[in-house]
Amino acid sequence: MTWLSLPLTMFSERKIIRVALFILPVTLLLLVVSVSSVYSVPFISKETELNMGRSADNEVVQKYGIYQDKALQLYVNEIGQTLVSKLVNKEFPKFFFKLVDSSEINAFALPGGYVYVTRGLLAALNSEAELASVIGHEIGHVTLHHGVKMMIRSIGSQILSIGGAIASPKNAGQWLMVSSAMFQQINMGYGREAELESDALGMMNASDAGYQPVGMVKFLKNLRKQEIMSGHAYHSFQASHPETKERIVKAGQMASSLSRKYSDLRKNQNSYLTRLQGLVYGGKKHSRDTRRYKPKHLDIYRVQAGDTLESIAIKELGDKRHALEIAVINGRKENTPFKPNLILKIIKDGVYHPEKSLQLSPEPAS
Repeated sequence: MTWLSLPLTMFSERKIIRVALFILPVTLLLLVVSVSSVYSVPFISKETELNMGRSADNEVVQKYGIYQDKALQLYVNEIGQTLVSKLVNKEFPKFFFKLVDSSEINAFALPGGYVYVTRGLLAALNSEAELASVIGHEIGHVTLHHGVKMMIRSIGSQILSIGGAIASPKNAGQWLMVSSAMFQQINMGYGREAELESDALGMMNASDAGYQPVGMVKFLKNLRKQEIMSGHAYHSFQASHPETKERIVKAGQMASSLSRKYSDLRKNQNSYLTRLQGLVYGGKKHSRDTRRYKPKHLDIYRVQAGDTLESIAIKELGDKRHALEIAVINGRKENTPFKPNLILKIIKDGVYHPEKSLQLSPEPAS
């Protein structure tokens, strides 16, 4: 005989009430955690998500600072808004895309439609198609509500108690807890399945906007090379994050499928790289980083007939030992032959001076 078959008379009314009061909140919490609906979050309104994102946005801007290049800010926002315009279900009325002043290779999103790209990420990418795939990935986190779902799992009661009054001074202590959890997720990611899900959604979104889905694959492959060389992982791929190698395989499968579905997709490589000329390279990771860094910037080089990585390294940087560095930052193999007029990124010391750099005339997107 199980305890469920015992007659209710064996329990006092008081005990029954106590059991009910215990079971009800536990049941509600399990429902919150277990619901995997793509476009909904139980007990959390979109207004609350917007308030969470808006409040945390102020902290992001304070922590990293906005990169002071109006043209690049507008460029990142333009690509983001183009991707959003292709969504079937936007979930939120407005999205915000910002380029932050950090050397870290990262992109992240907050609830409510706030998406951030670091200048370090721009430097690591090699085409507009790659950038579109990464931004699409972060948009996926927003529309699938990954951030809020994860926080409900970790600190659900605090979020529910704050509700729509997140910015209220009365909730300062509780908001600090929510904020800390949110930024921890930015560093740790949302879990293996959520990351793979956003990879797929980002590639589909980028393809709908006219970009080659292989952009994500190329970025991940180059990322893996940089991880191996530096020992650092993009987006802090720890714990439940799928390893970059696994993501490359799955992204490759998705790219093959999407390429058969779409035609005339673009990558916009040369036009993208041209925009990076003068971008600050390396240096501070956030606004409170007080370490002293040797100033560096990105310049661009147009390949000429007969060029090799070593000859370019000698010509531009005065030392052939920079050949490997040029190969890695451009996602190339050291022995890869170059076609004339191909544009490469070069890391140079000092502050950027336009008059000393190669000036390229506009050309059709590649």
